[in-house]
Amino acid sequence: MAMEELSLEALVPKLKEALIFQKSSILNKSNEFKKLQSENLQISDEAEMASNDLSQNLSIHLQERNLSSLIQIEKALSKMANGTYGECESCGDHIQPKRLQARPLATLCIACMEDLEEENKRLHQ
Repeated sequence: MAMEELSLEALVPKLKEALIFQKSSILNKSNEFKKLQSENLQISDEAEMASNDLSQNLSIHLQERNLSSLIQIEKALSKMANGTYGECESCGDHIQPKRLQARPLATLCIACMEDLEEENKRLHQ
């Protein structure tokens, strides 16, 4: 079933609620990670230590991704609070509500995102 298209004014409260929930979920995972880190300080055999090192490296990578997500969420929530949510950071035009509904953390309109992707392709050829 397709999502109904809402106006930006109607969409913002729904997206705000979803972003706050996502932020809370990330912070809860972070607290669980810290708890596991402290529990894993008392490891005795080498195999267990190697396994723990691999697990910690993966956990650290996930923590870095979570931090990036938290920064993006905070930025979006701040824009919602000051009334600039939904403005393209590149051209200043409005980002279509349909795009924001699909990607609440979008900071560029579709046209500017496509321009950026084309530029990245040119740079990496």
